[in-house]
Amino acid sequence: MSAPVSPRGRRDDSGSGREAASAPGSTASASPLEFWFDFSSPYAYLASRRIEALAARHGRAVDWRPMLLGAAFKAAGTAPLTEVPMKGEYSRRDFERSARFHGIGDFRLPSRFPIATQAPARILLWAKARDGTSAPRVAHAMLRAYWTQDRDISNPDVAASSAAEGGVDAAAARAVVDDPQWKDALKREVDTGLSKGVFGSPFVIVDGEPFWGLDRFDQLDWFLGARASATGRVRALSHLRLVVADLPRAIAFYRELLDATPAVDVPGVYAEWATRGARLALVGEATMGAVVGRPAPRAGDAVVVCLEVDDVDAAAARAKAAGHALVREPHDQPSWRQRVAHLRDPAGNLVELWARLVPTV
Repeated sequence: MSAPVSPRGRRDDSGSGREAASAPGSTASASPLEFWFDFSSPYAYLASRRIEALAARHGRAVDWRPMLLGAAFKAAGTAPLTEVPMKGEYSRRDFERSARFHGIGDFRLPSRFPIATQAPARILLWAKARDGTSAPRVAHAMLRAYWTQDRDISNPDVAASSAAEGGVDAAAARAVVDDPQWKDALKREVDTGLSKGVFGSPFVIVDGEPFWGLDRFDQLDWFLGARASATGRVRALSHLRLVVADLPRAIAFYRELLDATPAVDVPGVYAEWATRGARLALVGEATMGAVVGRPAPRAGDAVVVCLEVDDVDAAAARAKAAGHALVREPHDQPSWRQRVAHLRDPAGNLVELWARLVPTV
């Protein structure tokens, strides 16, 4: 039982800013997320801290594609937000607020902003061509240098030294910046982006569908989930639920401890907090007993491990095939807009498999 939210409602990612590896078992047949971005875009930096975890949850890889916003603005006949009256002042406030919202505490607006980003973009293209693993590390290193350390990566020497922190040779990276081969490569990359309709940063294209902006990552997450095959794969450890005898008293305790009101509060039934990506839920004993099909929960139900899966029936079938008996077979909970099933771990703790009832695409 997750929070009663819209089928297209927001669900947080890690929010911690920790970089994630590719998902185990991700398939080569699933197309990667084309992650188009300009190194000078604050929203691109914030997105770079979420994109890998989001992709990994859906068994996808990330294709790092550098873009030059100047070319995009010229093609679209637009201008940077910071240069637009009234929007400029607002956008600077929003940069900082968005970083706090996503739990990215190391974000700092650089003293030189915006900057030209040909140097880091050429180095990234070179790193991609060099091998199959360098690009993410190099991209993160250069983004980190600019957005957390105020290092001016428009300077080729600074871009090269920061790229070296991602595992490449600094001298080789520096030579790339002035190499006609990589100048031409970047021009072709920008032209490719424009031909695909990339007009901003960050901009994600997957399975032919475009998503512009960090604020569309929840839609991107929903889109990928709706297209997932019914494998029963776990998408996320979504939250821990505590079953309590005195729900009002427990809510009062955690409200004071967390210094926050519940994000979801169904009086007498359920309460949930979301802090920096972690979620804690409280539910009354009577409600939990109804969920598992008994008048009252047993001792092992005091803590419920909630796993979001891409298909509850497939996940339940996998569990049974592995010899795990279900406490309750898959069933819909229309009022919560989800489908659930329950089993127990070896210690007797209740495990809930759940997925949202979402429209198909």
